[in-house]
Amino acid sequence: MEKYRGFGKKTMRLCVTIIILISVPSYGDFSDNLRVSLDGSARLNKNIAANNTSRIYALGLDTHKVFSSAYGDVGYMVGQLYLTKLSNQTPFSSLFNSPDDKQFVIREAHLNYTAGPQWLPNIRLGHFTLPFGLEASIDTNGRLLDYYHGKNLGTKLDWGLGFNKVLSQVEYEFSYTMGGKNEPKTDDSSYVFSGRIGSLSHYDFIIGLSFLDAKIDNIQRKRFAIDWQYYWQTWGVLGEIAFGKDDKFQKEWQEEKYSLLELNKTSLNEQLKLYGQYIFTDREGESKNQQLINIGVSYQLDAKLELSFSSRQQLNTPESGKKQNLVRLQLRYRY
Repeated sequence: MEKYRGFGKKTMRLCVTIIILISVPSYGDFSDNLRVSLDGSARLNKNIAANNTSRIYALGLDTHKVFSSAYGDVGYMVGQLYLTKLSNQTPFSSLFNSPDDKQFVIREAHLNYTAGPQWLPNIRLGHFTLPFGLEASIDTNGRLLDYYHGKNLGTKLDWGLGFNKVLSQVEYEFSYTMGGKNEPKTDDSSYVFSGRIGSLSHYDFIIGLSFLDAKIDNIQRKRFAIDWQYYWQTWGVLGEIAFGKDDKFQKEWQEEKYSLLELNKTSLNEQLKLYGQYIFTDREGESKNQQLINIGVSYQLDAKLELSFSSRQQLNTPESGKKQNLVRLQLRYRY
């Protein structure tokens, strides 16, 4: 503190006043175009095939901020941090250490810079959903509705850098991420190079082409896919077909095919949504393919409270002799 003795009381008061004048407008600027939602959910899972009942609880903040200047929008930020608690969850995600563990989980957390010249792409940096297939335009974070990218691609979200743009007729996104999934790091030379180009996502008919070249958890994956969405009044027909190959632990490449078809119906007031999915997976080296049907419903009780239900059933009998049979119920509150 010796070097501050030359400051008098008036000087100190002036410094404090300047700090206050600077800090108050900066807070006001940041709060502009800022949306913060409290998001909590409780999910009950009944795995009938394994005779196991488990629960997942999540509580977190979902933030969205648009940055602007005198010349227009500069970009936006998305941040989603959740405290997630498992209860008798078997099997459990690699994010957790036990069936009853709890962890802070980052979902989306990225910046997207959009103020570049018209001929340059936007730049995305952070933790985001891989630009591949239906997940590229449909947000399923925190919902029972899913398109199974985790199982098909090795992960759904990853840390890295992406380039995206919406043009007059098409939109695209390409990304290079680290393959650490929920950690901003590379594990055993992991990487993910993925991309999608498609028609504009606000059309009634949307079609897209995707690719993926990745090494995650020491498994190399290559994928090409076509996805589509068609909406007529309150009906929707969605699909995705992906084909490629996997090389597990650098032994040999094995062909793999995956497809999903969904039919959904939304009420006129958008409170009720019904959907049915047929999922087909065929892996080289396995004597039988896998066929699943997933039926779900979500009902928005009011602007804040949503109740969801889904039932997933395997149609054909696998080599293990036990068909998948999973029932899930979720209550979600957003404020």
